[in-house]
Amino acid sequence: MSITPPAIPAQEFADRRARAVKAAQAAGLDALLVCSRGGGTVDRFADVMYLTNFYTSFPYTPDHQDAWSGRAHSFLVLPVNGSPRLIIDIPKRADVHLADKDVVYTDFVIEATIEALREAGLGNAKVGLVGEDVMPVSFHRAITTALPGIVFTPADAILTAMRRIKSPAEIALLRHASVVGSRMMDKMMAAVVPGASHGDIVAAGMQSLLPAGGMLYNSFMASGRGGDNPKIVRQAFPTWGSPERLEAGDWFRAGISGVVGGYIFDLSRSKAVGGSTTNRQISLFEAAISCVEAGIEAIRPGATAGDLATAGLGRQRELGFEIKGVFSGLGHGIGLGWDAPWLTPGEPTPITPGMVLCFERTVEQDGYVGDFEETVLVTETGIEMLTDATKRNY
Repeated sequence: MSITPPAIPAQEFADRRARAVKAAQAAGLDALLVCSRGGGTVDRFADVMYLTNFYTSFPYTPDHQDAWSGRAHSFLVLPVNGSPRLIIDIPKRADVHLADKDVVYTDFVIEATIEALREAGLGNAKVGLVGEDVMPVSFHRAITTALPGIVFTPADAILTAMRRIKSPAEIALLRHASVVGSRMMDKMMAAVVPGASHGDIVAAGMQSLLPAGGMLYNSFMASGRGGDNPKIVRQAFPTWGSPERLEAGDWFRAGISGVVGGYIFDLSRSKAVGGSTTNRQISLFEAAISCVEAGIEAIRPGATAGDLATAGLGRQRELGFEIKGVFSGLGHGIGLGWDAPWLTPGEPTPITPGMVLCFERTVEQDGYVGDFEETVLVTETGIEMLTDATKRNY
């Protein structure tokens, strides 16, 4: 498999910034301040990368006075009148799509951001903040103390709306990432044998993911056995850290998320260990698949995100399973992160071509578990399945 994902042309990033500026103007803002965090993680890097193709690999490090500030964070100052300014903590690469004069590389990210706001004439401006859940309180305090006349207002909705519909280049990246993730899942399921640990299974998948240039985000894993003496085996830190070994007749489930070229793959599968399981267990595997397929089948002109959720969760109730677990929705959009729309009952967002959606469902009963997740592209004529891992491993 090629380790080089498709590329997004530089002009697309310029067009995105222009659209963001237009939306900021329409909202009565003088500028946007976009904050993202990277640092070797995939938590909340998306907005700055969406607008510039910049990602910082420097790990989060607490500020140290007179030595550095804001490490692992990047800021884009985007005035409605004037040039953008990107403040970064590692050197600019050639694939960062801003002119060199518009990029500031520094150890003092917060101080440079304050100066960029001041130079852009935004000291007494109304500025939309994108990424307020990412910016530490200490950073916000430093900026507002230095520029007491600045007025920040939440503006995440601007980027949320823009990122909801994927461009052809983004779709190509998501298609590529989903194939990489599917091959990882197939390798993991092949390693689900008696005597294997959860760590052994993840290690098998990593043999496929790493050569493809991918990065693991998470791997929710569990195994166990239902019936009169049910058991469940899982661990939180790391999720694959349980020392217990699988036994024939156990069930196993894994939900994996990872990144290739900045774009996310997300899928889950279940398996009977040792090729030996009961019809009762298989019925839960099939129930999870049925719920996901019901949600996907509800995609049609005029459908809303809530309609899809109602279809999938309604199927779960029809099959006799409670709606419970760590995630109560049927799924979500996906791109550079978890994107809108969220597939929850009553969500009014219309489903439109260009959305990439993950449908997921875990069902549990009497110690038995079934888990299934797929990623689909909404097209003009229906859908395209992006994940293609083996559907039934039993």
